[in-house]
Amino acid sequence: MRIPGLGCLKGCLVTVVVLFVAGWLVWELSPLQEWIGTGKGYWDQLTDWFTTVTDWIGDLGGSGGG
Repeated sequence: MRIPGLGCLKGCLVTVVVLFVAGWLVWELSPLQEWIGTGKGYWDQLTDWFTTVTDWIGDLGGSGGG
């Protein structure tokens, strides 16, 4: 099935899905959880990292001289 105008978007979405699945497999099948030492699941750890980064960026933007 060909959807006109969706070639690049479809390729980008497939790449994101493949990277997500590969990251999950590495997280689950390697000793990465023990090395980091959190004991959290994949989604919990990604959420924690995302929150940490967004808080850090917010602190950078909100730390204007004043």
